[in-house]
Amino acid sequence: MTTIGHVFIPLDREHDGVVPTGEDRAHFESLPVPLALWQSFEECLSDHLSELSEGQIDRDEKFWFEAAHVNAMIAVVEAEAVAAAPELRDWLISLVAFARRAADRQVGVVFVIS
Repeated sequence: MTTIGHVFIPLDREHDGVVPTGEDRAHFESLPVPLALWQSFEECLSDHLSELSEGQIDRDEKFWFEAAHVNAMIAVVEAEAVAAAPELRDWLISLVAFARRAADRQVGVVFVIS
């Protein structure tokens, strides 16, 4: 699978709000963002999610959801997954499960797209 980036969540609150780089990646879980699904993700969710995120939801960007907005992000992604194409829906369901771990830890979610 060719990826366009990753979604990161910190393993603990100490690293919340940090964009992982190099050696810090050991303090984060990551979920790859498939290149084949990025455009569909962007088309279906960028308008809804941009209201909740910090940063620009676009290629070559970093954007994040603070811990206080993770549950709202999950609700938006779940709602859009219902009508999404099967491949995108599967990835969105993975993203929801991943983001729920962030909500459980009370940490944010960071997207790094390149």
